Amino acid sequence: MGDEVRAGSVMLTSDWMAVIRSRERDQADAYLDDPCAAAFVTAESEASYDEIRSKGLPSEVVPIRGRLGDQTLIESGVRQAVCLGSGTDSRAYRLPLDQGFSYFEVDLPGQLAGKSELLGAAGFAARCRVEVVEADLRDDGWTAALLAAGFDPEQPVHWIAEGLFYYLTKPQARALAEAMSEMSATGSCFTFDGPHDRFLTDPARQDFLRRMGELGSPFVGSFHDPVEWLAPYGWQAQATLHGDIAEGRCDWLPPLPDRLRAIIQDVWFVRARQA
Repeated sequence: MGDEVRAGSVMLTSDWMAVIRSRERDQADAYLDDPCAAAFVTAESEASYDEIRSKGLPSEVVPIRGRLGDQTLIESGVRQAVCLGSGTDSRAYRLPLDQGFSYFEVDLPGQLAGKSELLGAAGFAARCRVEVVEADLRDDGWTAALLAAGFDPEQPVHWIAEGLFYYLTKPQARALAEAMSEMSATGSCFTFDGPHDRFLTDPARQDFLRRMGELGSPFVGSFHDPVEWLAPYGWQAQATLHGDIAEGRCDWLPPLPDRLRAIIQDVWFVRARQA
């Protein structure tokens, strides 16, 4: 199994996330309301998602991390956000933002082509200034590209990294955290999710992990303690596992509906603030 994410597979996993968010919205007790997600869904992406879901894709985490990112962004009071590995993220088109707000979507070259047009055809217009930044977050050049797009490091920012750290090795994750922390003014926020270390070694996960490798999207990243991991970069963080939320031991996320508690995933949800 290779340990490098193939660019062609990035769109595939992004399409899966849109399927999950679209289906979540259809639930009577929806935990995340993303009206834009359906615009990205096709019969092919649904079939592909159903296949990988049967192998053990941790789908339960998607509406939870989406709710965390929405909630933090709205409550933070910042005026710019950066979505790292944005894919089919649609916050700039569905949240109550304004034209004075700057939303930067960062992803591999070509991954976001046609995204705004697709959403426009479905009746969704950007509610704020949107800047697309084509860059590989595993390389150093992404920070220069972000600054060239108008990012202001002197102002607080909300960094959002959903489903990203699964695909970054620990050295790559450290390099990313260091770079973004250097551009984070006091009052900046950071929300993300990622597997616990034991996710990657769980015998019950090996068939799924092998399949992800075959598809070109290997899970190579994980965290033992995200709070401890972020501390050297000046972040004051809170981290909770899926099981903690399911059992009511997290007071900063709403209670989960039963269907999002039926299968517990060894995945962290983290929110942090730059002091």
